Amino acid sequence: MKPTRVIPFDTAHIAGADEFHRSTAEQFRQAIGPGVFMSLGASQLAAVPGRYDRGGLLFTARILPFTRTGDRYAAARNMAVLVSTTPLDEIEIEVREYARGIEHAKIEGVYIDQLARVLLALDYDGTEALNPRYWQQ
Repeated sequence: MKPTRVIPFDTAHIAGADEFHRSTAEQFRQAIGPGVFMSLGASQLAAVPGRYDRGGLLFTARILPFTRTGDRYAAARNMAVLVSTTPLDEIEIEVREYARGIEHAKIEGVYIDQLARVLLALDYDGTEALNPRYWQQ
């Protein structure tokens, strides 16, 4: 029997998706593309209301987390990635580690044409959370 994993986001942001939320999640899925999902080792994609109840996409990705000293672990960990639409029609991305619930990255002010690039920047083993060749904050 597999242990139940606690999703490190508020229930209001991830439960109760309606048709509008599913439509938004489908647009995100198409904009991201299968190559980026494969690069992140993504699984368990789900349509969710999102942070602002405007639609979102939640999935699990395999990302190298930071240690307490700021270095990277040698092995990737499962992280929850929440992609949400903001009231300004921008996209906000939050990445949290499942095991500890610690925020790995929060990226704001992303537009749909930049979505795949910023998510691909998460697949990085450097000292920053995002690969600077793909995304500059």
